Amino acid sequence: MIQPRDETHRALKRMLSNGPLTAVPKRLSDQQLLVAMAAAQLEPGHDYSEGEVNEKLVTWLERFCDPYGIDHVTLRRMLVDSRLLSRTTSGSTYRINPQRLAEIEAVSSADPREVLEEIRAERESRKRQRED
Repeated sequence: MIQPRDETHRALKRMLSNGPLTAVPKRLSDQQLLVAMAAAQLEPGHDYSEGEVNEKLVTWLERFCDPYGIDHVTLRRMLVDSRLLSRTTSGSTYRINPQRLAEIEAVSSADPREVLEEIRAERESRKRQRED
């Protein structure tokens, strides 16, 4: 599911139109976009411990989710379930799936925080126009 940049931007604007995310999106395509963007936070070819993956996800989610909106554990599981992230049988080591790298790279430049700011700026602009 590789999305062109404009399509990714439109999907993010739709998902964030009401402000920071408060839950995992309902649409499967939005979930797929979310996990691909989450996977882009990790470096291909690098082995991560569960704690390192958790730390990266927590930091990333804080940028555009309400506190307790989407938890990092759920997102980590979604990454593994979608096979964007593989882990050892013991669960001690995680790694980006190299076969899915193109999908991850296609959304790596998408920044939900920038989209949130864009939405806020557009709303402020409309508000000022109505006041004039």
